[in-house]
Amino acid sequence: MKIRPVLFAFLLPCALAAAAADTAAQAPPRVSVATSRVDGRTEFDVRAEAFARTDMAGAWKVLTGYDRLAEFVPRLSSSRALPFPDAAANEHLVEQHGYAQFLFIRQPIDLVLRVREQPVSAIDMTLQSGNMRKYHARWELAPQDDAAGPGVLLRYTSLLSPDFYVPGLFGGALMRRDLAAMLEAVVREMERAAPAAAGVQAPSLQDGK
Repeated sequence: MKIRPVLFAFLLPCALAAAAADTAAQAPPRVSVATSRVDGRTEFDVRAEAFARTDMAGAWKVLTGYDRLAEFVPRLSSSRALPFPDAAANEHLVEQHGYAQFLFIRQPIDLVLRVREQPVSAIDMTLQSGNMRKYHARWELAPQDDAAGPGVLLRYTSLLSPDFYVPGLFGGALMRRDLAAMLEAVVREMERAAPAAAGVQAPSLQDGK
């Protein structure tokens, strides 16, 4: 009976630490969307941040795996790098097809983007063609620690103006929803691939560990 208070006192900090780590792991992305009207069209100015438990090389590998993005990004049907004969070493041409969902309306989104990389810190994407009137997006990566350990802080910004109808009352909320889902999917993929990206062999179930 005398052991129980001591055992409880020992387990409580462990439980609190585990809960804190779990909360940090599940922290949602921070997304803000400002809307404005320019030349009769709606523009969206987006700012978002998320934290991934991976290293810089692993995060970079996921973001620049253009041919694999559709495997885990919601509402992205296909993504592939196109031939780009005159490109600089850090430039790519990427074709993407996806869709936006507004209640019962499904709107296709088709883009060809010119991608410029600054390894391993930033990626800029500008519109070459597609059904956007304006599109510029940027990823930034920086090493950062949180309560549970080291990782990578992801910053995503974009300025875009669709060349199709977007509900005025709900456009900002829908954009926040879709961007949060995209960032969550990117973080999950980075953390899933983290052992392989870091060159760490995951333990086999046969090892009994």
